[in-house]
Amino acid sequence: MNQHGYIVEIVDSVTAKLKLKRHSACASCGKCATTSEEKDIIVEVDNTIGAKVGDRVEVNMETVNVLKAAFIAYTIPLVALLSGTVGTFYFLKMISITNNIEIISGLVGLIFTFISFLILKKNDKKFRGSKEYIPIVTRIIVSSESEMIL
Repeated sequence: MNQHGYIVEIVDSVTAKLKLKRHSACASCGKCATTSEEKDIIVEVDNTIGAKVGDRVEVNMETVNVLKAAFIAYTIPLVALLSGTVGTFYFLKMISITNNIEIISGLVGLIFTFISFLILKKNDKKFRGSKEYIPIVTRIIVSSESEMIL
């Protein structure tokens, strides 16, 4: 998945912050510093090619990695909700508890979902640190230095 954006900050020798339009496939995986209403997002990118602040660049993130990130962010909590709810429902039926079985099952499902979010949040630094889920600057389209000359 290729996108274009502008370098807004150099973090270190191999990392920069990029401003770009949010792509519908990225949704809100957590890699971006944004709220859901914003159209522009700020993303940390691998800047090993040495783009400078103001450069318009092309970034690439493998589509399979975008899909893996979406799977992690959305499917794990969904599975936790469903397994907590359905599992508790059948477990309570098995031990012959019939009072408020739907409410108890729903609450346990929500608790499982909350726990899955906590686990994902705890592992967030590992995902953020992984180069597998970070976009890579592939080329400089327009250098900020060439714009100053024009």
